[in-house]
Amino acid sequence: MGTKEQIKETLYNVAEDVLEKLAFIFSFPEDERDQMDYTTAVATRVSFAGPFSGALVMAIAAEALPELAGNMLGIDEDEETTTEQQHDALKELINVVCGNLLPAISGKQSVFNVNMPEIVPEGESIIKDDRPQPVSVAKMDIDEGQCDLLLFIDGETAIQAD
Repeated sequence: MGTKEQIKETLYNVAEDVLEKLAFIFSFPEDERDQMDYTTAVATRVSFAGPFSGALVMAIAAEALPELAGNMLGIDEDEETTTEQQHDALKELINVVCGNLLPAISGKQSVFNVNMPEIVPEGESIIKDDRPQPVSVAKMDIDEGQCDLLLFIDGETAIQAD
């Protein structure tokens, strides 16, 4: 599967590629910045099972959602997007990121069952006490704010150095 550093680099590359191609949003790695304020962000989570199990969480600044949804849905800039449209766009985005990330870190022959993405309810902690800490965190700056991706893998033993 690769080292934690390789996984982090892959997470950045996949996220950057998907944000650009699917949402027409450019992102810039910001590894040195503090974790974004998750209490003001909108987050979505998708869990998966296969050669290893876990979840991918994407937290994005709430002010970035209208542009992201508008770009993905082809809605004119002067038209408003609904909260439902914004959440659907975010769920589609994490679905595509996860679908590209898993084969990139585990090999193209690996088969995973990816669950339906869900919006993390407001007030629910992204980093849960009953789960291990994220194996990898990609912190990015985007046009309208910040975006963090957190990869959780059940059982830390799943990550092995080459």
